Amino acid sequence: MLISLALALAAPNVAVPPVPTAPAGSADSSVPMTMTEVRFNECVDLAVDDPASGIVEANRWRIEGGGFLARHCLGFAYAEQFNWDAATNSFVEAAREAEIAKYPRTANFWAQAGNAALAGGKADKALEYLNAALVQGTLVGLQKGEVHLDRARAHVALDNYSAAKDEFVMVHKLAPQDPLGWLLSATLARRMNDLERAKADIQVAANLAATDPAVALEAGNIAYAAGDRIEAKSNWEKAVEIDAESQPAKAAKKYLAQLVTSVSE
Repeated sequence: MLISLALALAAPNVAVPPVPTAPAGSADSSVPMTMTEVRFNECVDLAVDDPASGIVEANRWRIEGGGFLARHCLGFAYAEQFNWDAATNSFVEAAREAEIAKYPRTANFWAQAGNAALAGGKADKALEYLNAALVQGTLVGLQKGEVHLDRARAHVALDNYSAAKDEFVMVHKLAPQDPLGWLLSATLARRMNDLERAKADIQVAANLAATDPAVALEAGNIAYAAGDRIEAKSNWEKAVEIDAESQPAKAAKKYLAQLVTSVSE
């Protein structure tokens, strides 16, 4: 579901937890993990399940010489507590140390630093860290596409709509199956009054995530902007039907009430 991220473009300062990358070990499951990598995975699991204990464990491991992996785990724990400044600092420190050590997954560390900075409302710093992720030259496919998606969100937060639009071109090229990318590019197009583009992008998002209330909400927003109140009403009602307690559904309810009021006047 996209609910936790769906309004990231409409409200760029919404807190969005970093999306965990693959474990520190090799992507090839046939290659056994080292004891250090096993401990990292265990530390991250603890950080997600019990952030307070995760902080204790990560700091203990760091004192024992866990280095950048311990710092990275600490970042996960802080992120689970929505302590974005602390999470960002931990991810940045881990990324810098990993870069010096020429660790192959350094780009992922920078990407998570950027994601945490963005969640904390520091869009300018987010761009700095996301750029550092791309400079590593190791990200491909979906992972690279997600970095461009975060760059787009950062540009929107800074009101750099043209730059954000360029980022979405890369998102759709690298991660065409990610419905969030299409949803947010549709929202941006609506903001830029490019309703044809908005309609096209939200249709792709709907094809990929037909039961997500955020997609239905934005489809209604686009229809309303185009002057089609019937279609807007239908999509807003769909958002409510899918999950009445979700944030997109609550927004849809508000718009539906306003629509009724405007019709009665």
